[in-house]
Amino acid sequence: LGKLPLVIGMPVMISRNFDVDAGIVNGCIGTLKQIRYTIDNSGRHHAVSCVIDAPFYTGGNLLHLPDNHVAILKDSADVTF
Repeated sequence: LGKLPLVIGMPVMISRNFDVDAGIVNGCIGTLKQIRYTIDNSGRHHAVSCVIDAPFYTGGNLLHLPDNHVAILKDSADVTF
């Protein structure tokens, strides 16, 4: 398949240690709030970042985002079931 559908309001899990001191670490769960994407010449959407509501976040507020909301940048990971 190679694709992961993203839906606003869905639960998401962090799969990398982005900011250990602030609690953005592998295994933490949050809620998807926003998706930023580009659109290619064929009209396909490609996610480049998203914002999640992360109740475990202990860092400072990010500019223009509500409390406990953090920006997550595009990354890839191999997932097997």
